[in-house]
Amino acid sequence: MPNEDSIKKKIEEQTKIIKGGIGGKTKTVSQTPTVTVGAYSALDAIGGLLTFADIFNAQGGTGVLHTLIITDLAKQSAAMELWLFDRTFTADTDNAVFDVEDTDLPNCIGVIPIATADWFASNDSSVACVRNIGLVATAMNGATLYGQLKAVGTPTYASVSDLTIKLVALQD
Repeated sequence: MPNEDSIKKKIEEQTKIIKGGIGGKTKTVSQTPTVTVGAYSALDAIGGLLTFADIFNAQGGTGVLHTLIITDLAKQSAAMELWLFDRTFTADTDNAVFDVEDTDLPNCIGVIPIATADWFASNDSSVACVRNIGLVATAMNGATLYGQLKAVGTPTYASVSDLTIKLVALQD
C-alpha cells in the first residue's frame, strides 16, 4: 500500500503536468491592416504584413492556434485566407497579386481558410469566426508570428480600417 509521502509526490507530479500542458494560458493578438478603399480581385494581398506580437510566451515559444476572428465594417463577408509564418517575411503590396517569395515559403507554418460560410452578418457589418483551428506552431524569432491575408473572393472595402484580425493561441 502506498504511503502518504508517495501519494503527495504523485499528486505534485500530476499537477505539474496539468499546469505545464498546452492551453494553460491563452493569448489574443489583434491587428488592423490598412486596406484599399475599393475593389480587390481574387488572389490579391489584402493589407500588408500582420505582426502577431508575443502570441507565445517566450523566445522560440510554442502553442496551438485555436480561433481566428475577423471583423468587417464594410460587410463584404468575403472568402479569404490567412497565411502564417514563423518569422518575418517579404509581404506583398496591398491590392497586388499575392505571391510568396520562394525564400519565404519554407517558413510558412500554415494557412487558415475563411469561407463565406464562416461569416455572420449584422445590418452593416459582419464577423467571421473560425474555431478549433488546431495548428501547432513555433515562433522562430521571439514569441511572434507573422501573416498576410489573401483574397479568395472579391471584396470592396469602404475604409482603410474596415478589417480587424484577432488570433487566439493556447500557449505552452
